[in-house]
Amino acid sequence: MKRSANPATALLLLICVPFLVADLGSSRQHANNQTDAASESPCWQKASTQLAMNKCATQDLREADAELDQVYRQLVAKFADDRDGAARIKKAEEAWVAFRDAQVEALFPESDRAKRGSAFPMCRALALTRLTRERTKALGAMLESREGDVCSQ
Repeated sequence: MKRSANPATALLLLICVPFLVADLGSSRQHANNQTDAASESPCWQKASTQLAMNKCATQDLREADAELDQVYRQLVAKFADDRDGAARIKKAEEAWVAFRDAQVEALFPESDRAKRGSAFPMCRALALTRLTRERTKALGAMLESREGDVCSQ
């Protein structure tokens, strides 16, 4: 009997497989592939079980969140004298958080937790870390004022 793929499953594979291949490739190389770290952290170098890798991914996410929070606070402080500007920054950040959460849910939906097994927390944390670091770079660029560039903040 010929078996045909469920269209929803096929779509999920089309969306997730390239992400997984590009970002997760090898658990040992996650830092370079996923989070643009210059080198692997000691946590990842020692991780030899899925539980340990989950913990490393969570640690990376905490560090990325702390860095994002620091840059965000600096950006809000930059607009301390501009209430409207600060409000726009806060509104943009709220929208980004909604996007980030929706993006990760699209890639790694909670409903797939059982299918992905014990790697699920790592996959979600790696995706969140990547998006968080990208956002940190974007906010950091907003902190830089360039003389003569009327389009910079």
